Amino acid sequence: MAVTLVRHDVKYAEAMHALSSMPQVRDALGLPAGKVEDTIHFIKRERIDEEEGKTVPRVILDEEGQVIGVTSLMFIDRHKKSCHIGSWLGYQFWGKGYNLEAKTAILDIAFFELGLSRVFAGARKVNIRSQKAQEKLPFVRLGVEKDYPEEHSWLEVKEKQPCVLNVFEREDYVRYRTSLEKVEGNREAFLPQLLLADESEVAVRKYLDKGTLYKINCGELLVGVALVIPQTNTTIELKNIAIVPKYQGKGIGKEILRQLTEECQKDGYQTVLVGTANSSIDNIAFYQKAGFRMEAIEKDFFSHYPEPIYENGIRALDMIFFSKQL
Repeated sequence: MAVTLVRHDVKYAEAMHALSSMPQVRDALGLPAGKVEDTIHFIKRERIDEEEGKTVPRVILDEEGQVIGVTSLMFIDRHKKSCHIGSWLGYQFWGKGYNLEAKTAILDIAFFELGLSRVFAGARKVNIRSQKAQEKLPFVRLGVEKDYPEEHSWLEVKEKQPCVLNVFEREDYVRYRTSLEKVEGNREAFLPQLLLADESEVAVRKYLDKGTLYKINCGELLVGVALVIPQTNTTIELKNIAIVPKYQGKGIGKEILRQLTEECQKDGYQTVLVGTANSSIDNIAFYQKAGFRMEAIEKDFFSHYPEPIYENGIRALDMIFFSKQL
């Protein structure tokens, strides 16, 4: 089962109107009886709001391309890095697993494209079905009214009745969506990803076939790679870890590092080593935040690379090694 999210278009108006006009949906949403023209007006307004950066509205299509519902990121606050989510499915599509698929698709946009930190999901207290649907999601935090009182108050004013407030936090969602998968067989296809973290193909090829190579997956998508090489029976080195640019800075690196260290610990290793260039300021901070301590500096490590490497206006010359006890 899979869904596709597409931008609003008047060609979907009749299908959307038919689905939202069914009593089960209309009553749950508190919608008045309307006409197709009202749905067309709604679609045009949603397109304008998206152009202005206020919302990300999407029509949900099933495997056969038929309209099954609507989902939207609303009230996007770039400063707070948050928004609210609203969605509904046609009555005939309830209870078939489409809710999870649609939520995952729209939250991918929220966290990986917009770079938001949290997405609020509210529901009227009288709307028990909506509450139950949210409770089934594996990456939701329920009942956060006391944690976010302003958001809860705003929601109840907007809905003009008592509401519950839940939230999707990026860290929880990234943990749900991100996984490691061992690469078996030829590794040549993963050279472009490895070169994201080490610009010298000559250097990468020296360790390409050593140790264990992992694919970093976000759902079904390949978003990076990680390579670990044993140094002794108790020490293993994280030789290369790379995330494709679109998914950098979204928390995936932190989560993968957590998963990698867990795997290393299960395999009996006591220490993880990792090296990064003196010019890689972000990496130096990243590893220390993850609990690594500075171990050693190998001077002129990068001076023998065929082409000089510069980051942050600094030439990469020395390798700084960090270690973490497991």
